[in-house]
Order: sequence, then C-alpha cells, then structure tokens
Amino acid sequence: MSGETMKNKLFKSLWAVSLLSFAATAVDARPPGLDPQARKELRNAGLDRYVGKFKPGAPEVMGDWDKYTFDTENGDGPICIAGTPLTVFHQQREAKKLLVVLDGGGACVQNSYACSILADDTPPGDSGIFADGFAPFGIDNPLADWSKLFVSYCDGSVFSGDNELEDPNFPVGPVRYHRGVRNLTAALDLARDLHPNAKQVMLSGISAGGYGVNNFAPSIYRLIFPPSADLFVLNDSGPGLSNPFLGAVLQDNDWNFSQFYPESCVDCSPLPGANQAAYLLWTLENDRGYKGALYSTDGDSVIRSFTFIPTQQGYRDLLLDTTDPVAAAYPGRYKRFIRSGSEDHTALSFFGYYLFEANTVPLYQWVGEFIAGGPGWVDIVEDFVPAP
Repeated sequence: MSGETMKNKLFKSLWAVSLLSFAATAVDARPPGLDPQARKELRNAGLDRYVGKFKPGAPEVMGDWDKYTFDTENGDGPICIAGTPLTVFHQQREAKKLLVVLDGGGACVQNSYACSILADDTPPGDSGIFADGFAPFGIDNPLADWSKLFVSYCDGSVFSGDNELEDPNFPVGPVRYHRGVRNLTAALDLARDLHPNAKQVMLSGISAGGYGVNNFAPSIYRLIFPPSADLFVLNDSGPGLSNPFLGAVLQDNDWNFSQFYPESCVDCSPLPGANQAAYLLWTLENDRGYKGALYSTDGDSVIRSFTFIPTQQGYRDLLLDTTDPVAAAYPGRYKRFIRSGSEDHTALSFFGYYLFEANTVPLYQWVGEFIAGGPGWVDIVEDFVPAP
C-alpha cells in the first residue's frame, strides 16, 4: 500500500471521527426544555391564550399557608364548574424548590355529575406529601423543604377543558363552566410570580389532578416558566386512561380539550381505539427536560368506575398496555410504581405516601430517589396478585 493511500485512509478516518463528534455535540447543544417547534405548535393550538391574563386578590393568611382567591370575571376568569371562585394555597419553604399539587375530585359530563363543584376553603392538612414526615415511624419527607402550591380542583374537566355549556339537568345551576385550562394557567402564573427563580419544579396531581399533569400541565408550565428550571412530574393515580371501546368522546364534547392538541401529535385523539399515551409520548419526545413518575395500583377501584372496567385484570391490562411502551421508549425519564393486590386509589395526601410499598420499596423513598436522580429510582411493576 502506498504512503499516499495510507494518508487518504487516515484522513477519511479522522474526518469520520470528526463528523461523529460534531453530531454528538449538535445533539447535546439542543436548547433545554421544550423544543422551539413544539412550543410554536402549542401556541398555535391556543394553549398559551390565558398566560398572564389573571391575577388573584390579596392573600389571606391561614397558619403557614396563604390563600389566594381569583375573581370569576363574570364567567370569563378562573372559575369553578358552578360559577364560584377558584382558590389556590401557597406554603413558603425553600424559594428555589417548588412543588405544585393539582387536587383531585372526579369528572363531570352531561347527566353524570361525579365531580367536586366548589374550591377548597382551607389548605391541605399536615399529612402525606404536605407534612415534614411521618412521626410514628420516624420517616422524613424528601420534599419537606420544598415550597408548595396547592391548586383546588373544581372545573370538572381534569384541568383540561375550556368550554361553557347550558345544562338544565346540572343540579347546581343552568351553566357548567369547564375552565380547567384557564384555572391551571392562572395557578401556574401565580407559581411563577411567587417563585421567579425556581430551579426545581415538580408538577404533581392527585386523581383528576393526575390526569391534569398527564395532559396539558407540563406544556403550560413550559409556556410560563424559564427553560432553566428542572421539571419533575409526579402523577398519583391519574394515568390518563379511558375505556378503549368508548374513548373520551363524551368528555371532549363537553370539555373541548382536543382543540389544544399540537399539530405534530398525529396520534392524539379522543376517539375509541386511539393511543391513550399519545400526548404523554409527544411531551417526552419534545421536552428533553421532562422526567415523569407514575404511582398507581393495578386494581384502582375509582378509575375503574370512571372507565367502566369491571375487573382488576382488565384494568391492569389497560394500564400496562398503555404505559409499557412509554417506559420502554424513555427508560431514563419515565418510570412507574405500580402496586398489585390492591384496589386503593391515591397515596400522596395521606399516610400511604410513607407506608405503601412495591417490591419492598417504600413510595416516599422512591420519590426521593426520583428528585435526586439516584439509583433507587427504578421502574417497579409488581407481579399480579388478586386484590382482596
């Protein structure tokens, strides 16, 4: 082989290495947080239409919490389903760490009114994720030093709707206000005003609130907060499921949430048979700063009642069929804590946060590893055990 040929081969090898190095650098150089094109699509869909629009009144001090109440603005502001004001509660701790909790309370559609219709009057009790720990067992809460923003749930549309309907059958008034996106945006605007320099933010939702963080809450958060803040999403028993044979058509007719689907989320649909993880997958694909954690039991009696799934095995199959592909596609950024042998619903707001275990791992400990990025944050799906 001639010296010239060897030089050519060496040059080509070095050039190939340079290209690979450049490609790796280009990937790492992507902007943090939400992809710019995805941000544009969300804005085109109108998901930012209420950003900066609403301010609450002066806070009312309630112990170590402040209570904020929003003006309904004659139905155009943040508002509960029955036309009453929205409330949000804030507890100051470490300014750069913020936990936002979306409360739960069912869902309402035409002739089915199983939802909270009024906002909370008082802040959450000193238990579960809101406590410093669980004294009877000497357990410390890994989120004890985080500031907390608790958002009342009263819109009936799992923080995802934007619609107003006349409904003569609604027992508390002639009009239903499904203002979930409006309420959620107002609360996150308040969170940003109170914590403009937050470096770590966790969006958590309980039940209906879990559906909220499974849906639009992370996207609205990205339209309000700077991209430098880390985003953790902790979903307590709101996995975004609907009956696969019914879809979410009735809900969309009343709540009008599908208007907010971004153009490139081609699988996002309320129709029967649609991929129920489509929006979550779109979010993970387009927000490389997103880290998500799901807690659930595989026999959750409440979600089963709303999805008309009679058996634990049927619900488990739907839960895993929906979330297995997500965990497989994003193993470093999405993990589950799924307990079997139980029909329990939710854990974060009471002692279950400290005492519930999956494969001998306590939930509170798993959450601590989640926010620390520790080796104990692993995907846990217990083997099937029939619920009592």
